[in-house]
Amino acid sequence: MDSSQSKYGGPRIHELFVDELRGRDVSWFKVDSRSSSCRVGWQAARPARAGPEGDCKVDVQRLETFVAVAQSNTLAEAAERLGYARSTVTSHLQALERALGASLLERGASVNRLTRAGTRFLEYATDILDKLAQAQAAVAAAAEDRPSTLSIGATASLCTYRLPSFLRTLRRLMPNLETQIFVGSVAQLRDQVGRGELAAALINSAPLPTSVRATEGDDRRHLWTDRAVLVGTPESVARPERLLVTAPGCVYRDIAEKEVLPRLGRVRVQQVGSVDGVKSSVLGGMGVGVVPAIAVGPQLESGQLTEMQPSVLSPVMSELIWNAGVTPAHVIPHFQLLRPPGSLQPARPGTSCVTSGIAS
Repeated sequence: MDSSQSKYGGPRIHELFVDELRGRDVSWFKVDSRSSSCRVGWQAARPARAGPEGDCKVDVQRLETFVAVAQSNTLAEAAERLGYARSTVTSHLQALERALGASLLERGASVNRLTRAGTRFLEYATDILDKLAQAQAAVAAAAEDRPSTLSIGATASLCTYRLPSFLRTLRRLMPNLETQIFVGSVAQLRDQVGRGELAAALINSAPLPTSVRATEGDDRRHLWTDRAVLVGTPESVARPERLLVTAPGCVYRDIAEKEVLPRLGRVRVQQVGSVDGVKSSVLGGMGVGVVPAIAVGPQLESGQLTEMQPSVLSPVMSELIWNAGVTPAHVIPHFQLLRPPGSLQPARPGTSCVTSGIAS
């Protein structure tokens, strides 16, 4: 059976993920020992009638196109992301729908919306792509015959609230990967990654305009968008006298000074270090402060803290950046598979989201 060449390859790759594909109507699997390439696909149990080309199969390239469409607002955005013509994206989707015998995307919507069948298929598509990338990384690591070590930087707030889930994801994808964690400010981490002192870093900042993000290249991935909140004890919120802030260079410090301080008027500003410092000081009744909503969710729910209104503050974007020159080659495909939140629609401003590959 004819098939498209997948970007996932390796002479032993089938040994690593064939078990994962059992029970999923896999109808063909082929390894070409001369080119060390791997091809995989399957047909639906009740395939739809083939189109004019007689093409009624699912392959990795079309899976990647479908996942990109699910993560994009429009087909044009998905095409730009993949480097394809829009007609190619449409052709891939139509071929998948013929193979599966079901519509995957709602027609006529202004933004991409998956059908019920499409939503269900997305779970399998992302899982299979993850398994393929995992197999590719395992083969590359085995070929190197040595464990890989990754130096990762992170801001203090991300170390507390986001790093553990990120590391769990890396461990799941690359069990043999060792990590070393370093803490720094956003400016320090950007500089260290740029110089190659760190392979990668988790940083947070106010969201950049879409036009700016589009030119950033393929060495970064948006992972979360968190809501910033101005909080205090009920007494502090009723009569705010002190604004508690993080260290200079922190995005929450910037939001506090630029967006909150003008509203509060004549209050004292006191630096208390980190997001955890602001949280602890706020809980102690020392004043009000800006923190990520994820940091104070239980306290807001219990009533220990109150969100000061009006409190519509800029959301904070967290992203992974890396230096391709020092990041192990087999790690980069995993980084590139990390996906932004809100796969079907843009995330509601201020909501806390996770990528499909990152545990919350």
